[in-house]
Amino acid sequence: MRTLALLACLLTTAAWAADPEAVDIGSRRELFVDEALIARREGVELRLHQPTPREVVMVHDAPWEGSGTGYHVIFRDGPIFRMYYIAGELTNGDGTKLSSRPLVACYAESRDGVHWNKPELGLFEFEGTKKNNIVWAAPKLDNFTPFKDPNPDCPPDELYKSVSAGPGGLFALKSSDAIHWTRLVDRPIIGKGAFDTQNNAFWDPVRKQYWCYIRDFHNGVRDIRASTSPDFRNWTEPEPIAFGDAPDEALYTNLVRPYDRAPHIFLGFPARYVERKWSPSFDALPDVEHRKNRMRFSPRFGVAVTDGQFMTSRDGRTFHRWDETFLRPGPERPDNWVYGDGYMGLGLIETPAEDPDAPLELSLYVSENHWKPSQRLRRQTIRIDGFTSLHARRAPGEVVTRPIVFAGKELSLNFSTSAAGSVRVELQDADGEPISGFKLDDSDELFGDALDRAASWKGQTDVSQIAGRPMRIRLVLSDADAYSFRFRD
Repeated sequence: MRTLALLACLLTTAAWAADPEAVDIGSRRELFVDEALIARREGVELRLHQPTPREVVMVHDAPWEGSGTGYHVIFRDGPIFRMYYIAGELTNGDGTKLSSRPLVACYAESRDGVHWNKPELGLFEFEGTKKNNIVWAAPKLDNFTPFKDPNPDCPPDELYKSVSAGPGGLFALKSSDAIHWTRLVDRPIIGKGAFDTQNNAFWDPVRKQYWCYIRDFHNGVRDIRASTSPDFRNWTEPEPIAFGDAPDEALYTNLVRPYDRAPHIFLGFPARYVERKWSPSFDALPDVEHRKNRMRFSPRFGVAVTDGQFMTSRDGRTFHRWDETFLRPGPERPDNWVYGDGYMGLGLIETPAEDPDAPLELSLYVSENHWKPSQRLRRQTIRIDGFTSLHARRAPGEVVTRPIVFAGKELSLNFSTSAAGSVRVELQDADGEPISGFKLDDSDELFGDALDRAASWKGQTDVSQIAGRPMRIRLVLSDADAYSFRFRD
């Protein structure tokens, strides 16, 4: 048996050592979110992490808001953070009456990502007054998803763009100031799709094109489709994104965007839609009477539940979707465990940690209390780059990358360990042979918790002598997590 195991190990080692293709990563950051750069790992798992709930940052209690408010968008714009969201009402307070009130899009802003102001914009009338924060209204409005366009060829009057569903499909909008919006073209830019979700478009700085992700169906299952454009006016026909051998699941929103610190990688946070059969568990969940009242209009309004997922892509079309959940509905409280939980706002922003001496964190925003008149928006936080990690328990494990080519002088890691844990680094040639001066025995142990610390070998950090030629990284971890790495000057 030991002979067979050794033979299998040798064959595996020969297979990865013979990999002829080196990935040129330059000095870009690489996240451990998939197996794309991993040739071999033993005693190490790719682990998904969940965010930490923080404070409620907004209560949607204005007369034009209501129990169906959501589809938040958040992004930094110079010294301020901008937020957009759809405001509407699903039912009355006890769930016995459906609303027919048209949806509107609203605006808020913040200086810190925690305290938000809903300015009186004076643009659109609601119940006889323009004293509100409504930023856009149009026939059959269902969603409104703006972004600031970083395309260097973007005209000034199109600096801010948005997609929004309307009669006949998905429309494009433009603005020069993020407040006053007009249609970019009169016709729908995409006509094939369902569109009744948070459709999402953006400029891709790596591939130099616009992407749009929309909702549609296949065989009655909610899915996500992608379209591309060179100019935001003319778009390809949307095609379903692929998930490899992952099971088919109903996905409502998509929330796909390039990750700012590694824009060649797309991150997505779709909401998963699950219709369950009625069981005693529903009787035990919060506010069963409101749930049963909603079911008079449609059974799925009561038996559907949702949560938030996590997925990544390196080409925009094939995604690795984690089967664990990124955002669970959480401990039962008066108004959760409903169809609407886990709907994350589109956008990740860096904000100070609760401890002013700690590093910055990523803030994300999640809707609460769907179906109730005063919906809430809660901030949650997660470590920078900390969505997933290479994780090893106390017994050491190791990871060896595929051949890569880098540019830079130091190898910097985002990692954390226990007091007894460690990370050690060996640099190898493309064939898997340790490089002199960078062997594992030369590696100085890394321990602590840092977003950006250089690896060293006998006190030296300079790796420039092997820059530009194919090599591999071997990480040996003990009671530690490695989140990302990059080569820097």
